[in-house]
Amino acid sequence: MSLIKSLNSGVSGLKSFQTKMDAIGNNISNVDTTGFKSSRVTFSELMNENIGGSGGGESAPSLSNQVGLGVRVASVDRDFSQGTIENTGKTTDLAIEGDGYFVVNNGSQDLMTRAGNFTFNKDGNLVDQTGNYVQGYNANDSGNILGGGATDNIRVDFENVLEPQRTSEVNVGGNLNSNTSTAQIVQAQSSFTDGSGNIASSTTELNNLSQTTTNFDGSETITVNYVDGDGNTQTADYNLTGANDTLGDVVTGLNGNISEGELTLVDGMLKLKSNSLGDSELDVDSITISGGTGDMNTPGFQITQEGQTGAKTMSTTVYDDLGQEHSLLVDFTQTGPNEWDYEATFADGEEITGGAATGTVTFDELGQIDSGDTFNIEFNPGNGASTSSFEVNLGGAEGTDFTQYAGANTAKVLSQDGYTQGALVDVRIDGDGRVQGVYDNGQNQNLAQLALGNVQNEDGLEMVGGGLFRATSAAGEVFVDTADNVANSSIQSGSLEGSNVDLAQEFTEMITSQRAYQSSARVISTSDEMLTEAVNLKR
Repeated sequence: MSLIKSLNSGVSGLKSFQTKMDAIGNNISNVDTTGFKSSRVTFSELMNENIGGSGGGESAPSLSNQVGLGVRVASVDRDFSQGTIENTGKTTDLAIEGDGYFVVNNGSQDLMTRAGNFTFNKDGNLVDQTGNYVQGYNANDSGNILGGGATDNIRVDFENVLEPQRTSEVNVGGNLNSNTSTAQIVQAQSSFTDGSGNIASSTTELNNLSQTTTNFDGSETITVNYVDGDGNTQTADYNLTGANDTLGDVVTGLNGNISEGELTLVDGMLKLKSNSLGDSELDVDSITISGGTGDMNTPGFQITQEGQTGAKTMSTTVYDDLGQEHSLLVDFTQTGPNEWDYEATFADGEEITGGAATGTVTFDELGQIDSGDTFNIEFNPGNGASTSSFEVNLGGAEGTDFTQYAGANTAKVLSQDGYTQGALVDVRIDGDGRVQGVYDNGQNQNLAQLALGNVQNEDGLEMVGGGLFRATSAAGEVFVDTADNVANSSIQSGSLEGSNVDLAQEFTEMITSQRAYQSSARVISTSDEMLTEAVNLKR
């Protein structure tokens, strides 16, 4: 009865498309399941039956005629493509972007999953929703993580206290304004002119000045009565060498006897500028002429630029071994071109016992520091703490140099590496899966790092329920390491990977499966009618 074959073929079609509908139904029901990977069913034909030769001899295109016996399910494959990553805002919700799986342990074996909806249990262990322990590498007391070895249950001690750390380094950077300090300038109130009313120059002879009332015979003494920078009354004399002395001769001669400052002739006016920067009492009282026959009307003087001492004060908090705070002040004072003095003190009067709390920093003509760029400070913190010391680095830290340009005073303390005791207030997870503790003293420390697993053949993973996979022998070798060592993978905190089910595709497959199932059923019903006709032949 060959019709039995068609009946069996129809039955095989019903069974196969029923299996496909099972897979489609499972996909659709898990359209909102975190980390779910959809399945697909592939078919293959059953063996063929030879029903005789073709009858055409050696010239026939085939040697035999074959009729298939139906269809069977060849495989149920999983689609491991990336699902949509959705933001949740919960720190312990994790999504993998790229390859790899989270590794969890159920107490007896390690399993893998793409579902990262984790949380901390009452013991501080990071677990999934069924209580499986998330695997990774816990940090030591210093926050160092050694990955690549055997994994452990990730655990965070929420009662953990971060020990204080003594300041060992203070980093200073930014710019010191090269024009912060100014020199005192005293200038004549009027210019010297020649007989024609033109501005006198350094080559103009004294007897050719319009201010000269009686010609000089060369035996006169010109005296400048002035006050030096410290407020002391001083005089500077110049003895003429002849009746033809010029203004330049007088300026040069007086400069040789002035104890502070430099006298110059600018646009016919005498100008005395202090040699040092900063606050100054420098002033000119008068110019007098004695001896000989010559005389002239000398100008009065006024201060045209006040001498000012520019300083930049920087401050920061440093810590001793007990985590006690100490307010450090560092004053930089410009004492000359490209030269600054510094002095370090403590606001609360802590005793500085060693190091270089005072010194001088110099800069080159390009504004770059050319003296020592570090100095050490040792101090007694008191209150039971031992003597502490730290190094101050001028520039070179955090990409910021210590310079002296004609610009804004931006120099400041960039950082220091000490801190007081801290209590754990929050936990966050970065893109490499590092679990970092956030402490109330502003510090962060690595507490653990998640492990990611991968296999040579993902199709060899066996689904064990709950979004978990077990690596079978067909999966090949299992590789477990930290996320930063897994190529093309990163972890997103506060996100979950959604299902990769494509509803449009599933509904399309459902339609074709329904029609194929109906067609297989029609084969059975038609074969039955044909069998009925064959049975009725005996009538």
